[in-house]
Amino acid sequence: MLLLLPIYVENYQLNQFVHSVAVEPGAVSQPDEALRPRILRRAQELNLPVHPGDVEISRSEGRLKLVARYKVQKDLGLAHVDLHFHPEASGQTPGGAQPAAR
Repeated sequence: MLLLLPIYVENYQLNQFVHSVAVEPGAVSQPDEALRPRILRRAQELNLPVHPGDVEISRSEGRLKLVARYKVQKDLGLAHVDLHFHPEASGQTPGGAQPAAR
């Protein structure tokens, strides 16, 4: 299944990007119209089929949640595979509750 490896690597890269956006300072206060295009642009750079409606942005109790749900269809000759991905990340405001130190 080496043919599928690049797709998983690209998904990992998108997931890392979504996380970096979610945790950057001030991201929770940015409008959806500023966040969504950034995710779409990175997905496009990675040749991933992410569309505006695939990017979910929500805020709750000072937390920002970003999710990109998309499907990659791959023809493997004898089989057709649909791979479903959903990179997801959350971040919070600088004044929000922090996890306890361990």
